[in-house]
Amino acid sequence: MMRFFALVLMLGCALVQGVGASEGETGGASSLTKVSDLYPNDMGPAEIDVSSYPNELKQNYKVFKFKCAACHTIARPINSQFLELSQDEQKKEKAANPELFKDKKLAHVEDKIWNRYVKRMMTKPGCPVKGEDGKKIWEFLAYDSKVRKTGANAKSWIAHRKKLLADFKKSNHEAYEKLFGDEEDHKEGKHE
Repeated sequence: MMRFFALVLMLGCALVQGVGASEGETGGASSLTKVSDLYPNDMGPAEIDVSSYPNELKQNYKVFKFKCAACHTIARPINSQFLELSQDEQKKEKAANPELFKDKKLAHVEDKIWNRYVKRMMTKPGCPVKGEDGKKIWEFLAYDSKVRKTGANAKSWIAHRKKLLADFKKSNHEAYEKLFGDEEDHKEGKHE
């Protein structure tokens, strides 16, 4: 019964996405077949090893996987450049791993970024994430982004993102250009 519910939920979200649920991510409404529906993140892994995470966050991971998969690939947030760090954490990480702060395509570091993004997703028509589930998803994403993208893992994270972006640019050049524009614009800080 649970699988049937998940399938119905996924189909409902897919229909909603086709009429505008992904609006705002690329500047306008998109359908499931438009170039604007493609993201480098979607080309990465769709699973995380959370065996070493605290039990509560392991449970939050299950909520995240179930709820978020209803509207987009789980790979999208898993491979996202978003990294939620407080101002104090940013100072420490900038000293230890300054490369994380050089290109927002590799790591978009900001306090409360996952909090804001989860709230944004919750406002989309047909989103199955409500109330307490939103908080659980945010807590998981914020924790996970610190574990996998900072400290000793920062260099491997940067290498992972660089590969995702290069592969995406090669295989989906039109979508890459739509998302990121001209490379020189990035170097001048005109795009995020």
